Amino acid sequence: MDLPEHFHFRHHRMVEFADTDLAGLMHFANFFRFVESAEHAFFRSLGFRIHTATDSAHTGWPRLEVTCKYHRPARFEQTLEICLRVEEVRTSSLRYSFWILAEGEPKHTLIAHGSLTIVHVALDTSTHEIRKAPIPLDLRAKLAALVTPV
Repeated sequence: MDLPEHFHFRHHRMVEFADTDLAGLMHFANFFRFVESAEHAFFRSLGFRIHTATDSAHTGWPRLEVTCKYHRPARFEQTLEICLRVEEVRTSSLRYSFWILAEGEPKHTLIAHGSLTIVHVALDTSTHEIRKAPIPLDLRAKLAALVTPV
């Protein structure tokens, strides 16, 4: 698989012992934890948080759809580079792709790739009702500026 020419964000994380099975291979579900870690760092790099809370409301980003294709195993103490690219920004949802690469020479090896579609929601703390909410305009503008027209 060819990698894109550019990514919007790169994040590094080492595979810890707790991420692996007895063979020292990272459990498939932990790939999403690594992507989520990169996602949180990406939002912080834009000056935002993935979850906010006030006395009356909380906001967050539940997943609507996730995909992942695994190419190679990730191993204990391997440093992975998680790369994100924003693909689509809508009023209250966002879709981005990710690539997980094993750091190494002469070039990085593709471990897994996939995509996430997430929706911005608000939780009313008094009624506990969750509703789709528009992405804050300043965040939406920063995200939309990253999307390359097709």
